[in-house]
Amino acid sequence: MGTKLIARIIIDLAMTILLLCAYAYRITGDTAHEWIGVCVFVLFIAHNVINRKWYKTVFKGKYTLRRAVMTACNAALVFTFAAVLITGLLQSRAVLAFLHLPGGMLLRSIHTTAAYWGLPEIGVHLGLHWGMFVKVTRKMLGVSGENRARAKAVKVTAFMFAAFGVWASFDRDMFAKLFLGFSFDYWDESRPGILFFAALLSIMAVYVFVTYYTLKIAERKPPPAPQGGYSPLMEEIK
Repeated sequence: MGTKLIARIIIDLAMTILLLCAYAYRITGDTAHEWIGVCVFVLFIAHNVINRKWYKTVFKGKYTLRRAVMTACNAALVFTFAAVLITGLLQSRAVLAFLHLPGGMLLRSIHTTAAYWGLPEIGVHLGLHWGMFVKVTRKMLGVSGENRARAKAVKVTAFMFAAFGVWASFDRDMFAKLFLGFSFDYWDESRPGILFFAALLSIMAVYVFVTYYTLKIAERKPPPAPQGGYSPLMEEIK
């Protein structure tokens, strides 16, 4: 496995773990939340730098359905992360405490809403690349050949996790967070913290599941030869 691929995996894994911790500010506290957020954005920049070739191909070649969705999703993620970063810094009480910034409810509402929009956007992003992640995982584990029982078990597990994500979406009141500007979050301390992280992961899993299988159905016919698209991860696993 190439060095670049290993770097991508480490960066993406670390970013995902820290991102989940950033959502748990009711558990970690505000100071840890801010420093975790800074680490997430450093890794986000590193992720974009290591995948910078993608930006050079945006205006080149033909756009398939997958490529159009991927470009829209990537643009939305950049906008969302920028909104979270700017609004987070403007109400900082730890990282930029020396600036005595005023903050305010409007900034908090934008910050929280943008952050929670990150969950479906990241889910769609992962769903678009899920086939490549599966190939990388199989290669890392030394799995070769097809096994119908194993494939069915994986699909059933994915479906059950996505179904849990539907429940978690209602439990976490995602509609209010995404569309009503609900700026307060909560977590009952009597519930185990691991459930919070499982709920967030399962919410993302809903969008991974829907994106992956929707595009798989839409692309059942052999797609035209790719023109202008760039996938650094696929390049590494050849």
